[in-house]
Amino acid sequence: MLVQHLQAGNIRRIARGVFASVPKHADAGKWSVDRFLAASRLRRGGVIAYHSALELHGCAFTEGHDVQVIAQGEPGMFEAVGFACRFVKPPRGISQRDGSMADGLTTVDRLGMDVSVTTIERTIADVFDRYDLGGGAEELFNSLDLVARVDAVALVHFARALGNATAAGALGYWLEREQERLGIVDNVLEGFRKLMPPQARYALGAKSGQGKLAKGWNVILPIGIINHDNE
Repeated sequence: MLVQHLQAGNIRRIARGVFASVPKHADAGKWSVDRFLAASRLRRGGVIAYHSALELHGCAFTEGHDVQVIAQGEPGMFEAVGFACRFVKPPRGISQRDGSMADGLTTVDRLGMDVSVTTIERTIADVFDRYDLGGGAEELFNSLDLVARVDAVALVHFARALGNATAAGALGYWLEREQERLGIVDNVLEGFRKLMPPQARYALGAKSGQGKLAKGWNVILPIGIINHDNE
């Protein structure tokens, strides 16, 4: 039956064992599958995360080149029909139930179907922890400019769970920068100061001679980030 429907153009093979229904009157050869919906079905319990989660939340500055999915199993790139998927191991601090995420997870609707995605707070904590999966420092900060509101208490919770002091310091710096816009209370910033590194560390890809100290946060960030914030 699958072969018959494939030949008739009623469905399209996305990956082994994964098929998408082609809308009526659409050309199966030209029709593009929703990459987020398809990527979420490639592995059981898959969750859209990092830069791809920013895209789903409407907070990505640019479109990503691949769909990033937190899932059990080996990490790595997978080339599906029409898109690339990057599988990432679950980050520290995410509780698991029956192979799926139970903490920092929400769903979004894609073509009438639920797609699991990290919450905006979990996503922000994760991209500071793995800035490379957020598109780099410049893309990260440009994207975060599009964030309209956050649960700051949840941010502290996720940053603590990750256990990355350097990431916590950089995240605290961003929150202080956006304190008035996002309505961040001083107690939240103090919570992040308890998580920041005890001495200055390079963060978000900054290198020796090419970084600048974020005052009060013990992290050395790319010069472009600090200079842009001071403009």
